[in-house]
Parts: sequence; structure tokens; C-alpha cells
Amino acid sequence: MRNAIIVFFMSIILIFSGTAIQTAENRTIRKNELESSLSAAMEQSMKILKIRPTYNIDVSSEEDEFAADFIQGFLMKTTSNSDFIIEILGMDVEKGLLDVRVTEKYRQVIGYGKISCRKTVILEEAETREEKFYSVSFWVPDKEKPKAGDLPDEYIIKKINVHSGDVLDAAVLPKSSVERKGYLFRGWRLVKPGNGLEILYGEDNIDSLRAEENMDFRAVYQ
Repeated sequence: MRNAIIVFFMSIILIFSGTAIQTAENRTIRKNELESSLSAAMEQSMKILKIRPTYNIDVSSEEDEFAADFIQGFLMKTTSNSDFIIEILGMDVEKGLLDVRVTEKYRQVIGYGKISCRKTVILEEAETREEKFYSVSFWVPDKEKPKAGDLPDEYIIKKINVHSGDVLDAAVLPKSSVERKGYLFRGWRLVKPGNGLEILYGEDNIDSLRAEENMDFRAVYQ
């Protein structure tokens, strides 16, 4: 009889322990899913607002439409068989602000469980820079022997386009067809825009220049 009572109470303890562990695990899983779904839905709403701002910020009903779209997106990302209470605590479509609290109520082994999650997302508008490119050209003499001073008989050996503000590197320099018989190639002089300097550019110092307008370089020989 005594052993039977011990076994009975041990069974009760095991049942309650198992129930407590299952309840805790279930709560953790649901909590993670709720946070993940809420974050994904809010980020998606902000991306849509940034890329395709279809909401008229001057009309209050448009904010209701934005909220409805967010709620629909959130519910589509959830897989739990639960009841949700979604509270929009703060929203500003113009500034890209969304503050939401979601409470989830679900059935568990004993009674009901409840968890909540609150998140705030602020759309950070990156400064948009106009896509602008500049040409970088390298000129060499057309004839076998380079002339002194300006070279009327010359041609472009290499021309590339670089993004505005990019630093030039050795990869932009021509790698061949710069040698001239009887003359030693010394480097490239920047002739446009003219900077009044007699600096010759090569692989070791071309990175001191930044593309801020169209640039012309002329081969210099000795």
C-alpha cells in the first residue's frame, strides 16, 4: 500500500514536471516566433514605404491603410493557432515611425497562456546620391617619336568611366602601348583639369586623385 502511494505521488510529480517543461518550451517557441514575425512584418512595411511610398501622408485615412497593410502582413507571417491583439501605439507615415505591441493568447495543456512583444521601427532615410560618372582618358602620341609640349598628333589609348567621388587606383592605368622607340616613358601628367603642377602619376601615386570631373592624362617621355 505504501509503495502504491509513493508510485502515485511520483507519477503526479512527473506529470506536473512534464507539463511545466512543456509549457515553458511552448512559451519560448511562441515568444521567438512572435518576435520574428513582428520584426519581419515591420521591416517589410518600412521597405515598402521607402521604395514605393504610395500612401498620401496628408490624409489620415492613408495611415489606417498603412496600418491595415502591416497587420495583414503580420498575420500572413504567423503560423500559430492563436488569438492576437495588435495595438498600434505610434505611427507616423511621413517620418517612417511604427510602434507596435502584439499580445498572443494561446491554449496550453492547462488553461491559456499569454505572451506579448513590443517593437519600434524608425525608417532611416539614407541620403540619396545622384548616380554620376566621369570619364578618365589617357592620351599618347600618334607618331613614333613624341613631340615636345602639346601633342597635336595623339590619340586616346584608354578611356573609362568612374563613379563620382571614387578614388583612382592602379587598375585604371594603361598597361601596354605606351612605349616609344628612342624615348623613356616617365608617367602620366594630368592636363584636364589643369592643376598647374608638374606631378607625374603612376601606380605609386594615382590613388591621390579623386574623380570629381572629367579627367585627361597625357603620356610624358624623356
